[in-house]
Amino acid sequence: MRVHGFCLGFTMLAGGVAHPADIAGGWQGTWTKDGDALPVAVTFEKSGGGYSGWFDSDALQVAHIPFAEVRGAGGKVHFVLKGDESTSVFDGVEKGDILDGTFTEGGSEGSFTLMRAAAQQAPVASRDVTFTDGDVKLAGTLLLPPTPGKHPAVMFLHGSGPEGRWANRWLAQKFAQAGIVALISDKRGVGGSAGDWTRAGFEPLADDAAAGVRFLEKQPDVDARRIGIYGHSQGGTIAPVVVERAPEIAFVVASAPGGIPPADLETYSIENAIGVPSLPPKEAEDARAFVRAIVDVGYRGAPRAELDGAAAQYKARSWYFDPPPADNSYWTMSRLIAPFDPSAHWRHVQVPVLLLFGAHDERVPSIQSATAIRMAIAQEARRTRSDLRVTIKIYPDADHTFTIVDPPRKGGWPRHESNYAATITEWIQGGE
Repeated sequence: MRVHGFCLGFTMLAGGVAHPADIAGGWQGTWTKDGDALPVAVTFEKSGGGYSGWFDSDALQVAHIPFAEVRGAGGKVHFVLKGDESTSVFDGVEKGDILDGTFTEGGSEGSFTLMRAAAQQAPVASRDVTFTDGDVKLAGTLLLPPTPGKHPAVMFLHGSGPEGRWANRWLAQKFAQAGIVALISDKRGVGGSAGDWTRAGFEPLADDAAAGVRFLEKQPDVDARRIGIYGHSQGGTIAPVVVERAPEIAFVVASAPGGIPPADLETYSIENAIGVPSLPPKEAEDARAFVRAIVDVGYRGAPRAELDGAAAQYKARSWYFDPPPADNSYWTMSRLIAPFDPSAHWRHVQVPVLLLFGAHDERVPSIQSATAIRMAIAQEARRTRSDLRVTIKIYPDADHTFTIVDPPRKGGWPRHESNYAATITEWIQGGE
């Protein structure tokens, strides 16, 4: 499960009960596994002839994750959560004001209990909006603070993959509650947005974000002099390109941005994903050769035959995985972003910047990236004799998604850095 603009890790299907009207409204309770209780809130609404709904969990740092379906019979309740790497199946019974039962996730089991909750007023107002980048129509949601007047605003950038607006909903709500207007959107080709992200490099994605900044400038609740951008992972990596497209941007928050060339970043990420650092020396050498073959094809134009040969050679190894097929969008995206030089773009950023990293980031080398980005900005600051306004925050126990991994947890639900949102909102509200 991944959060903060990269990938939440699951979608939800839900089963209802024999009398769906009985479940309409809000529910609060816990999902428990390995003795670890996770607080959750679930909401069902009537939608046409059926129901729609969503769930929230402050502990998971997710909000408004939609249900795909609500159905059922005989008072039985059935939820299915399909994730990137696992599927959780919930089965229970609705008994008046209580929904409870059990769930399975892989080989583990757990239980859940939900109780009817009194309807609560939404903490922030929100409305669905559209804006355009040329002929590409983009769809999103604008979240507004509960206080009147003009506020600073943030345009959220997208992480890699088919990311919808829900991926940033939790953090956007925290921003709005703190007095910051937030615009989240569906990536081009995802949800309500037109276009095709699989055929877009960093530049078109940056253009989309710049269009969002221009949209924010026209909003009556926004102080046009204090519009910034927030991006996690790939979103943080392309942040300086967005600034080049929209020089009116007043501040940048980049979370786990890659500060080194994409090919080097991909090498680091894949090697960690297959556990190269913990392999015996000879195995590590072979694993690195396999990773190098993948990156050479994707980012350096090497013939596919070389990768196919490496795959055949190492197929029986415990760390091996099948490379994406030749027609997979991975190769298209890799070729499009291969020429990107992060430092060349960060040199153009002379507004306040907040960089956030986890010391145990398995996707981005945190110290190396932070150093490279700061040096690039400092180089231009020295040339123009301007102030260097870069703040770096490295969480010592966190990974790429700011999940606590040190000390490692066995079982239960993940824990995230609890002050992540507050760190950002306080920095923005404090005048950057």
